[in-house]
Order: sequence, then C-alpha cells, then structure tokens
Amino acid sequence: MNEQDHTDAETIRVAAPVIETEIPVCSEVMDALPDPADPDQAVVINVPVLVDGINFGDIVRLAPEDDFGVRRIVEVVVASGHIHMLAAVEKGEMLDLVNELERMFPTWALRFAAASETFLSVSVHPHLDSDSVGDVIAEWVGEDADDGEVLAMTFPCESELGAVVWA
Repeated sequence: MNEQDHTDAETIRVAAPVIETEIPVCSEVMDALPDPADPDQAVVINVPVLVDGINFGDIVRLAPEDDFGVRRIVEVVVASGHIHMLAAVEKGEMLDLVNELERMFPTWALRFAAASETFLSVSVHPHLDSDSVGDVIAEWVGEDADDGEVLAMTFPCESELGAVVWA
C-alpha cells in the first residue's frame, strides 16, 4: 500500500495502549523516527489501527526502552492533524476499497494500514476533508455488506494532546 521512505535502521519501536476492553490486546507497537531535537521524542510513522488519540506524524514523548527494545508513548506533544478511521470490509475486498479511495482523493493525502484481511485503517492528511473520505468508506462498507451482515467503520479519530493513559 504505502511505501516507507526510511530504512529500518532509523526507526524505533514505540507502543501505545489499546483502551477497547473487547479487544484482547493491551498495546499496539508501531514504528517511529527519532526526533533529532529531543532523544525522548519521536515521530509516529505508522497508521494506528487499534489505538485512539494518536496518529501518523504526531510527535510523541517516550518512556525508556523496555527489555524488548520498545518505548512506551507517554504523551502526544504535537498533533500532526492527521486523523484515522478503521473500516471492516469483506475478505478479498480491501484492495478494491484502497483503489477506490486513491481514485477519488489525492494519494499523497492518504495512508493505509491493514490489520488483517478484513480490517483497514485509513489515515487522512489534514488538508483533505476527512468527512468526505469517511462518506466514501461508509458507502463502501454499506454496499459491500452481504444481506443481513453489517460491516462497520469507526468514527474519525483525532490526536489527543497530552498524557497517554496506560492501564
């Protein structure tokens, strides 16, 4: 989907808490680029899937590295303005939705992360109307649903400045 413009040697692993109690996962690990201005800050370069309140491009403050080389996100310092939303699609249909979004909107303004064959997280650049993107996704999941089956999408998720709460 989206190509990364970095090498693995530059990235660090960061984690954010998953708050949703129905999901049996306590955190999501993502890639980030170190902030050259502060060794305890980084720029998130993944589209979050299960995490609310953090987005692609956010500058975050980090805790020290754990035994596995992962640093917990403890604060969102600067919000990028990106928002993301999660869409549930039929198996085998994800690429069709990505192609539809890329046909309708500038590709530079969208980023994608596949959580599985049926869950797609879409990040929307701040210069693009996220409601328009959400409308296309909502129509897609509504039309793509089999009779009686309801597919879903989440509300657009904005970054939340300030401390990140870990349970």
